[in-house]
Amino acid sequence: MQHYLIIWNFSTVASSWEACPPFAEYINAGGAGDQFEGFELKYRVCDPIAGRGMAITVASDIGKVWTHLAPWIKGFGIKFEVTPVVSDKEFAAMWPGVQAAANID
Repeated sequence: MQHYLIIWNFSTVASSWEACPPFAEYINAGGAGDQFEGFELKYRVCDPIAGRGMAITVASDIGKVWTHLAPWIKGFGIKFEVTPVVSDKEFAAMWPGVQAAANID
């Protein structure tokens, strides 16, 4: 499973405002799209005043991330930046191999 950092921005404050009721309903209903086979949203924070936010997810592939974001892209035109990232533990496990590769003459 790969970690992904997702950052989003609404194009206008008005479009952010329009998404508030459906987003609140989604959260209050349990956020069914936040976890499904091959995808889990680990953490999400929002800055509703600025119309932006970020989340950390794990997914088996980028298609699962796209599936999670699709309703918000289609319904509200939200712009998402998706970046593959590693946890501290993953970083520490990878480092010896990366360091060894860098020391090859």
